[in-house]
Amino acid sequence: MEKSPTRLIINADDFGFTPGVSCGILYAHKYGMLTSTTAMVNTEFSKQSLEEAKRYPNLGIGLHLVLDAGQPIFSSNSSLTDHAGNFLKGKELMESAKKEDIKNELKAQLEILYRWYGDVTHIDSHHHMHLHIPNALEAVLEVAKSYQIPVRTFTGSEQTGSVPTTDFLYYDFYGEENVSIDYLLNIFSNLQPGTTEIMCHPAFLDSWLNRASSYNFTRMKELEILVDNRIKDWLQNHSIHLIHYGGISKWTLKNSL
Repeated sequence: MEKSPTRLIINADDFGFTPGVSCGILYAHKYGMLTSTTAMVNTEFSKQSLEEAKRYPNLGIGLHLVLDAGQPIFSSNSSLTDHAGNFLKGKELMESAKKEDIKNELKAQLEILYRWYGDVTHIDSHHHMHLHIPNALEAVLEVAKSYQIPVRTFTGSEQTGSVPTTDFLYYDFYGEENVSIDYLLNIFSNLQPGTTEIMCHPAFLDSWLNRASSYNFTRMKELEILVDNRIKDWLQNHSIHLIHYGGISKWTLKNSL
């Protein structure tokens, strides 16, 4: 039997979070090996960031579903929101969120992304909330199946059934300790046949990011690493196929059985 190719998706979360984040992601794609990103569509910078992204047609763009930051798109009065119309957070959100409200919010965010950008390669979520909130993954998979787009999970197809996903996910290229050339090259050297996603958060630091997130300076370290020639050279010298989620989104016959 022919060996499966080793395919790699390097995906940046948080596109549209701030101008510096969006510019950093586009820089990592243009000058580095980043192939994919996921966009937040409920920020003040979303639309203009997506307009800029149209200059980079080889960058796959999915939805970074937001359920716990800022305000919703669908309704300011649901099981996902507080009395001021902002998203709930933490334990309060976990206990309150209803599946139907998650589906409605997801569809509203997807429709905006389709309208502002066009193609949508996949779905993941801010702070992995679709994998933490009870019934959220089920809601996301139902919507993803109807839109025929892949979903990020921690455990691959064991959780997604007929909805496409990657075989492996590395989400620990993150934080001061793990953001290094050596750490990323170690991940590369352990890639298995199939499709792997490496999650990352590159950015140029700006005042909006500094105010909004405690994870800020290390994002610039990620960006520096993602455009480092050692990363480019390693990938180019090995049989690694760089793709984005559009490369696994074919809804073949086996997915409809």
